[in-house]
Amino acid sequence: MTFVWLVGIALAMYRIRQSHLKRVNTALRSTQLTDAVDMLSVLLLSGMTTPQALQQLHLYLDEPSRSVFHHCSQLLSYGSRFHDVVRQLSSTIGSQAFSLCEALLASERDGIAVGPFLERLSVVTRQQRRQEMEAIARQLPVRMAIPLVVCVLPSFVLLGVLPLFAGSLNGLGAHM
Repeated sequence: MTFVWLVGIALAMYRIRQSHLKRVNTALRSTQLTDAVDMLSVLLLSGMTTPQALQQLHLYLDEPSRSVFHHCSQLLSYGSRFHDVVRQLSSTIGSQAFSLCEALLASERDGIAVGPFLERLSVVTRQQRRQEMEAIARQLPVRMAIPLVVCVLPSFVLLGVLPLFAGSLNGLGAHM
């Protein structure tokens, strides 16, 4: 029976850990995508074309987004069409990069200046990230309740209340 409980606890801890890693990975992607948008806008403002900026972007990013944009740079170097590379980038990163990819495609297809759009996208992405962090901060008291109940309150009872209770029992025994 004890084995079943231990397996259940281990499975619960594993699921909690996987959920936490998934949240951290999503937050990391969001942060790195914001950095990529900022760096892409800097490269475009320096006078590069959109494909040139996308080829150079991987040099200024951290992992894991560096490897994704490096792969895009290699595809562009080997002669792939810009449209195909951006579509592959959109499918690799996911829904978070949809607006970035659509802006890059519109810039290349229609000749629209992508700089102002990237600035707005960067502001919106930062605002979303800030809202996510505020939501996490609001959840913190609830998450801290479990360690408080499990760790702090039992130690308070053992170190504070139990000696007083034992002392009062000794005092009662001496008066009888």
